[in-house]
Amino acid sequence: MAIAFLPIDIEVALPNESALVDFCQSTKIPDITDTEVNNIEHWDKVPVMGRLDTKQWYNVSEMRHALFNRYTPGLGSCQYANGIDKLFPEIPFMLKQLPFKELSIVTMLVQKQYVPHHTDNQAYDVIIDPSEVSIDIEPRRYNILMTKHDYKSFFVSKDKDSEKLYPTITKDNPCHAICEQHHWHGADYAGPNKIMLCVFGILDRVKHKSMIEYNLEKYRNNGAIIF
Repeated sequence: MAIAFLPIDIEVALPNESALVDFCQSTKIPDITDTEVNNIEHWDKVPVMGRLDTKQWYNVSEMRHALFNRYTPGLGSCQYANGIDKLFPEIPFMLKQLPFKELSIVTMLVQKQYVPHHTDNQAYDVIIDPSEVSIDIEPRRYNILMTKHDYKSFFVSKDKDSEKLYPTITKDNPCHAICEQHHWHGADYAGPNKIMLCVFGILDRVKHKSMIEYNLEKYRNNGAIIF
């Protein structure tokens, strides 16, 4: 059994959608060409929180270093960028509920086009402790869909050529965990302003395991996708 997608039950508080869209447009990182970063052309990347100050987010080499070391512990404490925690306190409210002992990089991704089937095994990742990316702790990628809950876009599949399965991600339950390295996934494009909050860091494995077990029991037959 492997969990490809699992709804995660947290207390939800979503920012005002139009204000969030405007914020993303005004603070997104300018387009860059970076063949090392998979699917970068499909998304606008918006700084949220990281081991960077606001200025460093817009320096390609510093941002890349933070991204590549997202599974490396002990590289400094995180701070919010562009005052987002004050403008949208809903974001830290939700992040604090997730089972991380150390956050490393949190971004909002604004989808710009169709994202084809892919997995997220990245050659550039700095993996000092292989257990941080072990199958034993999957699914470990936590996302929160911030907008556009009225259509199904994200999909998972057993392999690249298998049927696309579209999980239900609702406004009342927008948080979910995916197995990004071992299961194929992607996203149809159904219009602008779809924003996904993507959370990376070092898991508190006891809390993470408890959260996955609780939600698997709750959603095994009503929302989870298991291959």
